[in-house]
Amino acid sequence: MKYSSTKVTETNKVISDVGGQFEGVQVFNGSDTAILYIADNTSDVILQVSSYNNDPTITVEDSSQLTVGDLVTGAGIPLNATIASITNATEIELSVSTTGGDTTGPIEYHPLSNTIAKFHIAADTTYFFRGFGVVCRNGIKIVSSDWDNLEVFVLHN
Repeated sequence: MKYSSTKVTETNKVISDVGGQFEGVQVFNGSDTAILYIADNTSDVILQVSSYNNDPTITVEDSSQLTVGDLVTGAGIPLNATIASITNATEIELSVSTTGGDTTGPIEYHPLSNTIAKFHIAADTTYFFRGFGVVCRNGIKIVSSDWDNLEVFVLHN
C-alpha cells in the first residue's frame, strides 16, 4: 500500500482519481468534534449569496442547484449543518438553526452525492480508517465543515 503524504485541505479535497483504488484515510482532529464525509464524486462547492436570521430557513439564489443532504458552511452556520429540505425555488431548510442574527452573505453548499462513509471525529484524536477497497468511479472527495482543525492524510493502493 502506498501513502499519500499530502495534507487534504479545503482547496485539495480530491484524493483519488477516477478508476483509482481507495483503501482508507488517516485523520487528526486538533479541536472540537467534527464530521468527516468521504464521497465518490468530485462535485464542486456551490457558492450562493443567502439570507437567514437565527432560524433553519435560508433564502437562496437558486435551490435547483442544491440537494437535500448537502453540507452547508459559512458565517452563522453551525458546524455539520446540512440541507434538511427544499421548500421552493428560493428557500431551503437546514438541519439546525442559523446563529448571529440577520445575515446576508455567501454560503458554501457541498454536494455529498455518492457518500461512501461518514465519521464523527472526536476532539484531539487520531483515527486510521482502513479496508474500504473502493474503486473510484467518480474520484474520491473528503468534505468537512471544520477544516481549521482537521488534518487528513490519504492511504490508497
